[in-house]
Order: sequence, then C-alpha cells, then structure tokens
Amino acid sequence: MEQEAFVYLWYDASNKKYYLGKRKGTPDDAYTHSSKSSDEFCSIVPHSTRPISERREFFENMPKGVSRRILAYGTDEEMCILEHELLVNRKKRCWDRYYNESLGDPRYVDTSGENHPQWKGGISYDHNPYHREYKKKSRELNDEYAQREKKRKLDNIHRWPSTQKRLEEQKKRHEKMHGTSNLEAFM
Repeated sequence: MEQEAFVYLWYDASNKKYYLGKRKGTPDDAYTHSSKSSDEFCSIVPHSTRPISERREFFENMPKGVSRRILAYGTDEEMCILEHELLVNRKKRCWDRYYNESLGDPRYVDTSGENHPQWKGGISYDHNPYHREYKKKSRELNDEYAQREKKRKLDNIHRWPSTQKRLEEQKKRHEKMHGTSNLEAFM
C-alpha cells in the first residue's frame, strides 16, 4: 500500500475544537494546515505558508493543550475521500466543534447541495431551485416592465409639442420631395 498522503486531526484543548485535514507528504515535513478561513485557528497553529523555520519551532515547542494525531495513511486520492467522509460525518454531528469550513478537496468529492460550503440548511446560495425560480420570476417582471415602458414612450412621443412640430416639418419635406400621397395634384 502506497503511503504518499495522510489524514490528520489537530485538537485545541483551550477552545475544545478540532481541525481535520489531509496532506500529500509525510508527517515530519513541518506541514501544519491550509485553513484560510479561521483566524482563530491560525493564531494557534501557524499556517503552512508561514516560514518553515517558524513551523519547525512550533512543532518542537507545541503549546500546552495543542496536539496533532495522524489518523490514516494511503494514496492521495484515498486520503481525499477519507477526509471528505470524516468531515461530512462531523458536519452532521458536531460541526460547531470544528474550525473547518469546507468538506475537503473538491477534486475528489461532490460539492453540490449539502456538501457545498455555502449550504445553509436547505438553501445553497448559488445553484438551487429557489434561486433559479427567483431569477426566472425577476427576469419575467423586468421584461414586462421593459415592454410597458416601450409602449408608454411610443404613446407619449406624439404628445410633446416639439415632437409634433418636428413631425409636421418632416411631413412637409416629404410631400415637397415626393408629392402628395394621393392623385389630386394630377387631376
């Protein structure tokens, strides 16, 4: 069995919260985590974009109450799937005790519906039936408004004195150039 990746679990005893993640690499490569959404967690455990010397120092002198456990080893794909399954399980049971905000690597997992990070108890704020229905209704109302406005403008165009004068001048020029529209002039 290839062990190119692992799933890990951070525990912060002072806040009684966890962070679950996956890493393609080895546990001793000074990788910490990739969370960008939790400032609170990043203030406790340095982000993996921090200098490696800072992360090594953190591992050597880990604060009291902060720990990391390696839960499993395997291929990158296996660990992506396991991470997702564990996060889905945690979301159903005790999501408020986790710093995580997403459900894992979207390359290997379904991120639609309840698995989408923006899912809010029945309403996902991007592609759900309610949103599509709202957009359709909004578009129909806008089309109706546009048609009413177009008709109103066409109906009102002849009521303005300047428009009436301009139309009369156009009619006279047309008659002068092309004659009248009836045959009276020839009879």
